[in-house]
Amino acid sequence: MSQEISPLAWDSPEFYLQAHAVAATRLKFVEHKGKRILTINCVQTDFQLLKAIAAEVFHVVSSHQLKSVRTLIDVEGAEFNSESVSLASELAAKNRPYVLRGAVIGVKGMRYFAFQTVISFSKRPMKLFENRLEALDWLALDGEAK
Repeated sequence: MSQEISPLAWDSPEFYLQAHAVAATRLKFVEHKGKRILTINCVQTDFQLLKAIAAEVFHVVSSHQLKSVRTLIDVEGAEFNSESVSLASELAAKNRPYVLRGAVIGVKGMRYFAFQTVISFSKRPMKLFENRLEALDWLALDGEAK
């Protein structure tokens, strides 16, 4: 992906073809307490890269069974504006059928309130955590989160 981001919608198949080359390395499955968790690295990303990561996340998550994916997203230092909040809300809503539970780390200050809005909008089990280990422990719990 160059400095110029494609004007295509982030969730279009055509955009995904461009996004994959840039964003694939930002996603990785890890094991924690016997559970497979998709980690998503959004640390220090601008909106263009966030858009590419969203496309990659949706592609990966939607290839799994319903209510089977556990996600951990680190957003520390990521670009924060109305566009990025809107993108996060759209992604959370689209991923709803596939995600069993999701955790977010790296949220500080006023961003906390914006992410509470994203969580509300997603209507799925998602929580904010202070650190990675707490988030991983919660994600590894059995059953559907309330």
